[in-house]
Amino acid sequence: MIARLRRHLGAASDGGESDAGLSLVELLVAMMLTSILMALVGGMFVNVALATSASNATTQRSSTAANAMNELVKVVRQGANNAVSGQTVDPALVSATSTALTLYSFVDASPTAPAPTKVAFRMDGTKLLEDRWTATSPSGYWVFTGSPTTRVIGTSIVTNGADPLFAYRTADGTVGPGTTALTLDQRKTITSIRITVTITNDSRAGSSPVIITNTVGMPNLKASGTAK
Repeated sequence: MIARLRRHLGAASDGGESDAGLSLVELLVAMMLTSILMALVGGMFVNVALATSASNATTQRSSTAANAMNELVKVVRQGANNAVSGQTVDPALVSATSTALTLYSFVDASPTAPAPTKVAFRMDGTKLLEDRWTATSPSGYWVFTGSPTTRVIGTSIVTNGADPLFAYRTADGTVGPGTTALTLDQRKTITSIRITVTITNDSRAGSSPVIITNTVGMPNLKASGTAK
């Protein structure tokens, strides 16, 4: 059939006439081959589009997890105790559960006039929120009053018992809490926090979630002598 097409086109280009033409069978075969070729090209295009979508979804989820972890690590690493009028010290961890954490931190503090910030991390559905209170010193002690500034630092975040968002370690490696908050005496003994950021799975990128885990020490507590 291809040879006849060439002869037909060659005769036409030489100025001759070819009235042999194509038979109906040959035309149907040509249409069928064209359809198969288009199906192959279309299938390839769909597969490439799906692979690209999956790659983009994985990259986006990984970036979300990494950004949330970076902020958590930055704040926790600068955790510090806060002196309070009438008592020796207020421990760095103000409140601590498996899904929420409030602490004093010198994150983003000025090197010439450092002041602590009170920071809270909490879940709102699948959003991880960060609240910040600015410190004031009306009587020689840092206090935190007024409304906090709030921002979202991560979305599509899930928590579970096996890998909680926050797990707290003492110097001897004890991990807690379970479903209850740490007591005051327990909060005084914490020297590091294990953070696990889990992003929900995405049907475009397979069924596995994105999980990042990091154990963050708080060297300021050891330097002050309140955590051994």
